[in-house]
Amino acid sequence: MAVTQLSATQEDYLEAIYRLEMQRGAVRVKDIANLLKVKMPSVTSALQTLSEQNVVTHEKYEAIEFTPSGRKLAKEIYRTHQGLREFLADILQLDPKVAEQQACQMEHALSPEALRRLLVLIDFIKRCPRGGADWLEHLKGRWEGQPCTDDCSACLKGIEAPDGSPFVCRGPEGDDITLDQLMPGQRGVILRLGGSGAVRRRIMDMGFTPGGELEVERLAPLGDPMEFKIRGYHISLRHEEAANIHVRAS
Repeated sequence: MAVTQLSATQEDYLEAIYRLEMQRGAVRVKDIANLLKVKMPSVTSALQTLSEQNVVTHEKYEAIEFTPSGRKLAKEIYRTHQGLREFLADILQLDPKVAEQQACQMEHALSPEALRRLLVLIDFIKRCPRGGADWLEHLKGRWEGQPCTDDCSACLKGIEAPDGSPFVCRGPEGDDITLDQLMPGQRGVILRLGGSGAVRRRIMDMGFTPGGELEVERLAPLGDPMEFKIRGYHISLRHEEAANIHVRAS
């Protein structure tokens, strides 16, 4: 049975189930009711409709599970919400609570292609040497009606890509290695990220971004996973994930 178009409310239920599954594993009616602040009979009714749409399966007193098509759809809805929230909070610099509320209202109207381009834009603004934290700080003043007092032409001439930026043209010396080749105690600076899609997004979300400095702390007994210290945090990566991160040993 093919999935038909879901309403905004039904999409909210799917996203709630997806969030709860990531946090708890098994998801039950009470969990959804608490998260969405609705009564349990309303959840039961919604689950019945979603079951008829072939996106979840649910038996009385049993945990709620996604069908394969339902899981794919729920993941897309969740990614749309996260992309919008990141854009509103990090780029437009709205209050995080306001950004969360606005993302909930906007997410149902965004097409997959619009979402893809939005995520590319966020990544570009944060990583391009003409963007970054300083650029966003200047942008913040515009929301508050502050005029720019800088000489834009001089500013453009003075732009230099930061060391380790993926926009720097690298020479032929080939000092670029992947993170999985470092040994415990070695340090490195992230040059660029490989991979694509969900793998690359997960790596960035964990703080592994170009220019970041890190140290290999230890390896598991069989070499996987690897544990790193980056930005003050201790983070583990699988060997295959570390192979997507290009660094310069220091």
